[in-house]
Amino acid sequence: MNIEAKDGARRAGILGMGMWVSEDVRTNGAWPASFVEAFQKERVARRERDFTFIEATNEKRPYDELFVKHALPYDDDPFKGAMVRRVTSPEIPTAICDAHALTSALRDARVHPREVSYVLSSALVPDRLAPSNGPAIALHAGCGDIPGIGVEGFCSSAVMQLEIAAALVESGRARIVACVQSHHIGRLNDLEGATSPIFGDASTAFLVGEVPGDLGLSHVVRGGDGSLAGGVTYTHKDRNDAPWYAGDAGPIVPGTHDPKAARTIARHALHYPIETIRELCRVASTPIDAVAAVATMQPMVWYAPAIADGLGISHGRVPTTYASFAHIGGCAPIANLLEARRRGLLRSGAPVVLYAHGAGITRYAALLRWGSLPSET
Repeated sequence: MNIEAKDGARRAGILGMGMWVSEDVRTNGAWPASFVEAFQKERVARRERDFTFIEATNEKRPYDELFVKHALPYDDDPFKGAMVRRVTSPEIPTAICDAHALTSALRDARVHPREVSYVLSSALVPDRLAPSNGPAIALHAGCGDIPGIGVEGFCSSAVMQLEIAAALVESGRARIVACVQSHHIGRLNDLEGATSPIFGDASTAFLVGEVPGDLGLSHVVRGGDGSLAGGVTYTHKDRNDAPWYAGDAGPIVPGTHDPKAARTIARHALHYPIETIRELCRVASTPIDAVAAVATMQPMVWYAPAIADGLGISHGRVPTTYASFAHIGGCAPIANLLEARRRGLLRSGAPVVLYAHGAGITRYAALLRWGSLPSET
């Protein structure tokens, strides 16, 4: 793992946050009866294609007791604990949804769009394979003639963008950087797929700028493992081994090119966050008990409480919005940071942790000292 700590006079932090979701809700009733029947009849075969399945094994896995306690109760649930999720119409460009989230963040920070220097964009389903959504987001949010840059870490994008944006601000190369995350996977989600019920659609955004004193981002711990790059991917429905540009392999859907890598990622689903956050707190000389809130990704309904138990903190300090939005990829850390604020956890000066790992695989944890946003004063 790589570790970075910030020293010096200038420090960057989050100035405002925003989120946009469709009003359209998809319940479990949208899945055909055949989906449940297939789950019951073909469980072994489906698990081979299911990158969220936490396999039973005689080999000890990290934090196995937490899997047994938190994941096992959902083993017989074809919907994996998801009840509702938001779904965006495919007729709405994802860049428009992302611009709505950025506009909300600008209002939250009381920042004029023309004050933004860059837009960093992550989109699981961009409107085009190239370019990134960034330039269109800047246009639709009224930011003017500024660079829109794709910064893609998938589920880890928000934390990755936070570090890059902070570096731009702290170096004096930018005044305010907009970071946008987009997870509108519904337009590619195959409702026959074993993992399909967990996914929801959302856009989130936050602004990074200079903050006073010792507030803002202070420490980052990051790591990666390229040997697992094929574990969580898009694949062609009819030919799993076909490259993305193949024109005769069927529609593109969420899946895996490497089921073994997918199971490795699943087996380390708790090891990654718990150990990375522990290391972050160690290098920051911040006791985990002192952390006011941990905002994480939320691939499964049981994920947040399992992390809380692994860290030895109350479930309330690891807020989750899974019940409302399900798995929203790289949008979850900001959605859950907004939830932490709603619950009154983001006291001025309090240590706050953001964590996520994303396809690739890349994992990130960041510690910042919270500063009151204009909307909180």
